[in-house]
Amino acid sequence: MQSFIKKYSIFLMLYIIFQPVLDAVTGLMMRARIDVTFGVLIRMAVMAVTIFYILIFLILNRDNKHGFRVIGYFVLLALVSVISLIINYKTKELFVPSLELTTLAKSLYYPIMLLAYFYAFEELAEDRIINRFFPKVIFIAINIISVIMIVAHFTKTSFSSYSYYKLGESGWFFAANELSAIVSITFPIMVWYALKKINNWNRLYYWISIIVGIYAALLIGTKGSLLALLFGTCMAILAAVIQFFQNSSRRKFTAGIVALLVLTLGGIFAAYPAMAVSRTAELHNNMIKYKKKQAKTKKGITKDQKKYVETNKTVSYLLSGRTVYFENASHNFAKATPAQKAFGMGYATSFKKVEKAKLVEMDYIDIFFQFGVIGTIIYLAPLAYCLIYLIGLFLMKFKYMWSFKWAMLVASVAIGFGMALMTGHVIEAPSVSIYFVTILSYAMLNARIFQRTKEDPFTIEVEE
Repeated sequence: MQSFIKKYSIFLMLYIIFQPVLDAVTGLMMRARIDVTFGVLIRMAVMAVTIFYILIFLILNRDNKHGFRVIGYFVLLALVSVISLIINYKTKELFVPSLELTTLAKSLYYPIMLLAYFYAFEELAEDRIINRFFPKVIFIAINIISVIMIVAHFTKTSFSSYSYYKLGESGWFFAANELSAIVSITFPIMVWYALKKINNWNRLYYWISIIVGIYAALLIGTKGSLLALLFGTCMAILAAVIQFFQNSSRRKFTAGIVALLVLTLGGIFAAYPAMAVSRTAELHNNMIKYKKKQAKTKKGITKDQKKYVETNKTVSYLLSGRTVYFENASHNFAKATPAQKAFGMGYATSFKKVEKAKLVEMDYIDIFFQFGVIGTIIYLAPLAYCLIYLIGLFLMKFKYMWSFKWAMLVASVAIGFGMALMTGHVIEAPSVSIYFVTILSYAMLNARIFQRTKEDPFTIEVEE
């Protein structure tokens, strides 16, 4: 069984590399209007095997107290999920079993994979095998995404990110928001890996991947990816500047790194006017003006459109109309039964037709409406624990947090939690959460070693 643990831990590392392939195949299947997608089936199968892996790991670990806590948590999560399904089956005006069960399965992906990757990193860290795989697998996966994006762009076979405006491209990936979240969360990890590899100027070619990745991210045309690029690059510049003053022996080289990062940041600003994201604000304002004029005509506008145009321009632009969906969902939640408020309303709260079902697309809010007060506390407990633990370590070990490793891990985790709030499609989207939980698990492993040994685990790093 120990052999299975080791091999499956390595499989989980390699599994990350295959994510872009799963997503590209899924995109092509969606284009062909095939409902049951390849990506969903593979991910659910892997999740099922991963549950077995967690159980075996706990048995071999022989830490009964920890094992009971983990099993107790998942039993409790399963219990509230089943209660929610039963309540909504009896209460909802339209209960669609396929939608409810698929949504629940996608939701359960994050806690299972978060724990599995923490165990995998723990297993592989013992003999430093971890350094062969992470963050290299993230670097390879995002390079595959970049290549697919650029090939799709030049062959004119991309999906449109904003079909309404006919702006932006998502390559052969169907969901632009999920793609944006992926490249945003992983960008700091890409920068960390590249900078660690550029230990002399003969290996500057690693930075080509960063430039290509930035270009691919800007092609998507979403605000989230642009902000993540700026934030990640600024964090890298800050870390490099601090290292410049801390390490006098490598100041000349570090100064070169600062110059490289500043040039990259300037390149993002220079490319901005030519990219789709620069036009979305203008088109957004034009659309609001058009809807206001239309409201005065006999044809008029719908209630949702009226709410949208009456929302603050900046808020409606940044949140892309999510405030309207939030109002509708909160209205449904206010009318829900006490049992639904406690255990959630399931998929998209309440709707009369499947076509009318709309998520808010802000993860924490969607989770609250889906799981209710009690369910949300249980469901988000692992993320809350990780966030509090990492914030505590960051504050206590602040002066150590400015290596590229720690600075980029902090940036990546911050982007993940931030995008879950602002744009959604992070926690409950398996294609995105897989990247988020691997980075979060890796950060937690390093944080716990740091806390336990009182020394920065510098030996867990990018392989030289």
